[in-house]
Amino acid sequence: MYRQTIFTMLLSLVSMESQAQTKVNIHGTSEPDAKRIAIYKNMDGSGGIDSVSVKDGKWEYVKELPADVYTLFFASDVMEMQDKKEDVIAVMADSIPTEIDLTTGTVKGSKASEAMNATWKGIIASMKNNNGLAAAQQMRKAVLDNTDSMLPVVFVPMGLYKGLTYSELKKIFRLGVPYENHPAMQEAKAHMSQMSSQTVRAIGNRAIGNKFTNIAMNDTTGQERRLSEWCGKGRYVLIDFWASWCGPCRAEMPNVTACYEKYHAKGLDIVAISFDTNKEAWLRAINTMNMPWVHLSDLAGWESLGAKTYDIKGIPANILLDGEGNIIDIDLRDYMLEEKLAEIFGE
Repeated sequence: MYRQTIFTMLLSLVSMESQAQTKVNIHGTSEPDAKRIAIYKNMDGSGGIDSVSVKDGKWEYVKELPADVYTLFFASDVMEMQDKKEDVIAVMADSIPTEIDLTTGTVKGSKASEAMNATWKGIIASMKNNNGLAAAQQMRKAVLDNTDSMLPVVFVPMGLYKGLTYSELKKIFRLGVPYENHPAMQEAKAHMSQMSSQTVRAIGNRAIGNKFTNIAMNDTTGQERRLSEWCGKGRYVLIDFWASWCGPCRAEMPNVTACYEKYHAKGLDIVAISFDTNKEAWLRAINTMNMPWVHLSDLAGWESLGAKTYDIKGIPANILLDGEGNIIDIDLRDYMLEEKLAEIFGE
């Protein structure tokens, strides 16, 4: 199902009409017995653009391409005969000279081209395991790491934007990005605008700029504690909403742990609010995943006081407070959390 869905989305990308062209300069090596290299526009091997001859395992592709060609996929005739999609090389169609080794699957070129190839390999591996979540995470990382290129146009329009936080979308659509007015990105931009209005109108106690709202819940020993014991005391505080039964929460936890270990001594505290209902499962997850920060829960699941007070509709979710207890950002995950903390603590 994931294989079909991803390929369907990839084929539905919208092209931007333009008279401009991009000159690509790509050199490569391939198997000694390869005769030709096929070059495609789409990941499934459709949209054939060109082919080049191989001589003594070497080939080159130097050409001006229409500006609406953003990705190129290279496969030797040997690969195609053996139907080895995992060996296909994917790069961005940019003007930076690129070296491709089809025998090792490696790319040396622009940062975006190298990321594109790594992401393509990751997508293939994830689809083999029917792991659509892993494929989406790989695409998300590639997009957020390459907003200075056209790479986001490859993945964002296929629906990836629906799983991004407001902070992530703000990064993707910051002023001056090369795809700022690309028609394929307009739906994602509209989605960000809608999220912006909802952030102001609907999240209330979670709105950026507000002071934190104090609540009382029990810690792991059963003692009642209040957020005000940590929040507004001069240190930055990440209020992290999660549950032991939440797969995405558990997948995110190594990142949260790494950030805590890196920044706790510099002024970061974490207060985790769990939406668990089973105390044993809650405590077991804390110990198993080595989460050495403050943990609170009323064991009420989605009826938790934390969920009701902060209007949490999905987890993982979080709120970042400054030393005065003001909300400065929300829903920071993966690389966005690390980047925000690095900005705060001057890394």
